[in-house]
Amino acid sequence: MINVKGELFTTSVSFGAMAVLRLVSSMVLTRLLYPEAFGIMTMISSVVFVIEMMSDVGIVGLLIRHEKGDHPTYLNTMWTVRLMRSCSNGVLLFLAAPWVAEWYDTPALADALRLFSLWFLMFGLESVSFILAVRYKNTRVVNFTELFCLLVSTLFSIAYSYQSRDYHGILYGMLLNRFLNTLISYRFYPEHKHRLTLDKTATKDLFHFAKFVMPSSMITLAVSQYDKIIFLKLFDLKLLGLYSLASNLSAPLDGLVTKISRTLLYPRCAEYFREDPSTFLQRYYTENTKLHALLLVLPAALLGVATLVVDVLYDSRYAFAGVILQAFAVRSIILPFSSTAEDLLVASGRTHIQLIGNIIRLCYLVPAVFIGYHFFGFEGFIYFAMLEMLPTVLYYNWVQSQLGLILFRYEGLRLGFVIATAFLSFGAAELLRRLFL
Repeated sequence: MINVKGELFTTSVSFGAMAVLRLVSSMVLTRLLYPEAFGIMTMISSVVFVIEMMSDVGIVGLLIRHEKGDHPTYLNTMWTVRLMRSCSNGVLLFLAAPWVAEWYDTPALADALRLFSLWFLMFGLESVSFILAVRYKNTRVVNFTELFCLLVSTLFSIAYSYQSRDYHGILYGMLLNRFLNTLISYRFYPEHKHRLTLDKTATKDLFHFAKFVMPSSMITLAVSQYDKIIFLKLFDLKLLGLYSLASNLSAPLDGLVTKISRTLLYPRCAEYFREDPSTFLQRYYTENTKLHALLLVLPAALLGVATLVVDVLYDSRYAFAGVILQAFAVRSIILPFSSTAEDLLVASGRTHIQLIGNIIRLCYLVPAVFIGYHFFGFEGFIYFAMLEMLPTVLYYNWVQSQLGLILFRYEGLRLGFVIATAFLSFGAAELLRRLFL
């Protein structure tokens, strides 16, 4: 019998619904707006991500993992640090907006970035209730809140864009989404009252944790944005539009992997380790089989049906996005293997492993995209970029084998499952293409 209140069910349903909403939104908005509108929003998202990652100190990870993570003093200290950080980020974005607009030679970007600086302030004011929900394994609170906020903001964006026919509908929709999340966050765990607090012990613990998180986040920033920076130097705006479309189509899968890893698998893994370090490895694999399968079946299926999906949903101008989407699906397949390794290593106290892994990613990615471009053109650039996590996964697995933190039999089964699913989905896609297209 399905547990409708279970973490797996609520996460799957909410993410499935959000993926459908984003897909419908993409199909509608691409018919209402010009390509440049999506380019501006892509730039905004990229700049905001850069600032966010540059200031990441690992508050969420610490509150979930630390034995005092739900103590009022710790909660208030982390809330205060996050508020200070968010306000600083908002001011930075507001002041840097004209310079960023000049760098991209896009004057309209300046006002858009300054308006979007409000996003940081609203995020800083958000309650820590969503972090507590993850710690207490009550993730349906987070899942359904995000689904509701996305539904409202999507409807608003479509309605506004129908009237304005410019990027403001998407921009205001994103701000509305953040406002609703912040407002609703105070509905849960009201017993935790937020006060400005900077406890010495809690702050010390945070920055001890952050000494690995911050450099890791900086490298993650470089890795995640590197392809976009180089892209505009090598290819034209039309190809960037196709690249962005494929990225948006694959984003829900990557988001699902990240969401389940951070809110379900990692908290469980940390709990297993706290309860009994000698059995936590076996429990992590055997008690989460459904979650591991879910994280692999979707990107593997997408790999097989990518070109068909694009051909069905969009007109012939976007056909090449199907080839790009296949490359993104490859990255989405590698991501769960990386997340599994990180869960096990970080939960067992190896917090530095993410930093080393990200250094490996960066050392691979910088030369790889140019090598791929030189020998294979655009397709080489894309596929070499999408394989950027593979060397890190191999390193993680080596470390795990040295520490006895990997079950190769389960990893082999997962890999075989991916290959079988990809072949089956590709065969099904070709059959459907011949029958109906």
